[in-house]
Amino acid sequence: MSPPIVTAHGTGAGALIRVETAPVDELPIGVQAPPHASTGGERRADGTFAPGARTMQAAGGRATKGKSKLTARLGLSSLPEGNDFAPYRKAASTFRRVQCSSLASSVGGGVCGPAPSSIVASAALALAWSRYLSDVAARTDDADMAVRAVKLGDSSRQALLTAHELCAREAASRPRPLFDPLAEYEDK
Repeated sequence: MSPPIVTAHGTGAGALIRVETAPVDELPIGVQAPPHASTGGERRADGTFAPGARTMQAAGGRATKGKSKLTARLGLSSLPEGNDFAPYRKAASTFRRVQCSSLASSVGGGVCGPAPSSIVASAALALAWSRYLSDVAARTDDADMAVRAVKLGDSSRQALLTAHELCAREAASRPRPLFDPLAEYEDK
């Protein structure tokens, strides 16, 4: 099932075309990541790697393979000391990391690519600004700011649904290795 293509309305009518995200109950199921086998102890008592240890060693260059600064971070600049938004941005960074990990394991077949990761980063920032503006609105009794906070929260929700759908569609389109049902019974 391909997503519906919708022509924009209002001032962008006819000029803009967008892909509409499916409703929550119609999102693709995706592909779950294969379970990780227990690696046991990675290191010996003296701190050297045990035979067969691969988890920590493999993280080296592959940990950053295929990542870009725009998908790995929420911003390219640092916030000045004492900035009111700084704790919200830090929380957004954690949210992005957890959400991408969740998407990878639940629908992405172990991968959350750069496009869904970018969408999650935007959703995380929208959520952070939503929470920040909500707190400011509560302190100042500013109803207009509270409405903006709610709109940003809704924007975050929509982006998260889009990221889920894209991650699932990417996983479904990825080639899968052939499954050998007798592989576990082969002579060792």
